[in-house]
Amino acid sequence: MSYIPLLTRDEHFVITLKGPNVYERFNYEYINLDKKPVWGVLSASMAVRKIIREKKIDIVHSHSYWTNIISRLATGKKPKLINNYHFADYETMKHKSAVKKMILLDRITGRKTLIRVGVSQYVATILNNTFPGEDIRVIPNFIQCKKAGEIKNFSPGKELKIVAVGNCNLEKNYALVLEAFAALREESVSLDIFGGGDKLDFYRDEAKRMGLNKVTFCGIVPNAREHLINYDLFLSASISETFGIAVLEAMCAGLPLLISNIPAFNEIAPEGTLFFNPYDKNDLVVRLKEFLRNPYNVDLSVYDTILQKYSGNEYLSELIDLYNS
Repeated sequence: MSYIPLLTRDEHFVITLKGPNVYERFNYEYINLDKKPVWGVLSASMAVRKIIREKKIDIVHSHSYWTNIISRLATGKKPKLINNYHFADYETMKHKSAVKKMILLDRITGRKTLIRVGVSQYVATILNNTFPGEDIRVIPNFIQCKKAGEIKNFSPGKELKIVAVGNCNLEKNYALVLEAFAALREESVSLDIFGGGDKLDFYRDEAKRMGLNKVTFCGIVPNAREHLINYDLFLSASISETFGIAVLEAMCAGLPLLISNIPAFNEIAPEGTLFFNPYDKNDLVVRLKEFLRNPYNVDLSVYDTILQKYSGNEYLSELIDLYNS
């Protein structure tokens, strides 16, 4: 929904399995099928096939597991078929029987004309390992943001204000974060966490139970990106990500980065980023103490180079090339 407004010369039809559509209306026609996977897949495929025929669709581009499957069942040979992959389950959870079934269905519904697109090189590598010899492309996600004009450097001796961004789920690894901050009770450091999710109340209760008065689960924060400039350091302890939109948002705000050492973050992080082992509480504690005593300064020119690489213009250029190839 971020790139469609940029393609102003095209006619767009946005189809969802289960609405209502919550996005701002601009240059597209919206169709809600009111279907649910798994039992609604065949009827959804028939409905999409009818839309493709009636609207004379040239390109079908889907962005989730079940919509990828439906797009294949719905298209014939004529429309160009592109499936985006925004998940890493084929690597991180490939031992689970449900994921093995996902891979099997993904494989048997594939076709020679199908183009699979990874949202990062990390995801593309997983796809190449899972579907060797098939047409795999990389078009990284992007961010549109107003870059920080100046840096607010942290001075040792003051309270270190840290921010984390991400819904409260297991992948964000907030349990380890709470353990680390329990070990930092005597330090002048606070943490605000932006994001909702099913486990929001659980983590709030955990922070209260542990007596962590300086750790605040803020819930959903409207326009969260605009608030990042009020902090001294960005933290992410994720154990699994397919990209790093929140990391780019922090760079947009000019914040130093303390992030987990995972492939998706290594792919986009600038030189000088502080990494830690997301499975080692003590490593996070040590890194935070080091920053408190000896904070590093951000080089905005380095940030600008990375933000340009993952900008809307770059994304659009690669997407148009894919559409026209």
